[in-house]
Amino acid sequence: MRFDSLFEVTSYPCETLWGPGTTGEATAWLEAEQPQADEVDALDRLFMIQYREDRLYLPRRPEIAASLGEVDRAGTWYLVRADSPVDAFGHARRVVDGGIACSTTGPCTQCAVTTVGAGKWEEVMLLLTTEHATAAPRLVPDARVTSGMRWPRYNRILGNGSWELGDE
Repeated sequence: MRFDSLFEVTSYPCETLWGPGTTGEATAWLEAEQPQADEVDALDRLFMIQYREDRLYLPRRPEIAASLGEVDRAGTWYLVRADSPVDAFGHARRVVDGGIACSTTGPCTQCAVTTVGAGKWEEVMLLLTTEHATAAPRLVPDARVTSGMRWPRYNRILGNGSWELGDE
């Protein structure tokens, strides 16, 4: 029902294979490339979540976060392990909003998420690459497929357990 190339919003990992472009161009690409089926791990995925000013951004795959320019790296970053981006985002929101007390490090006692680390972008990227996985930067086009519902890329954190949808 929805897809965002820069943020994780789907239940299972997915990414664009081609595009954007016309239907004819897509058909030509598909005939020429003939991509094969593949498998991905859907459990215990790593996500990076950015908290900048009063905005908590949706989870990103580490390789997408690794490709961000210096201006977009500001704020506090959380590296979390979760089975879904919804779980990861809910946990991070509870960590930063002052509501239900989720654990700020290690396995959470309130939800099925583990906070692997937190800090500046550089610190979290170093932690990621030295202890957990490689994160080769991956530049992708900014492409979204949305449902009829409003899906902004961040929540505005108001404090004391309160938040509101962003305006993007």
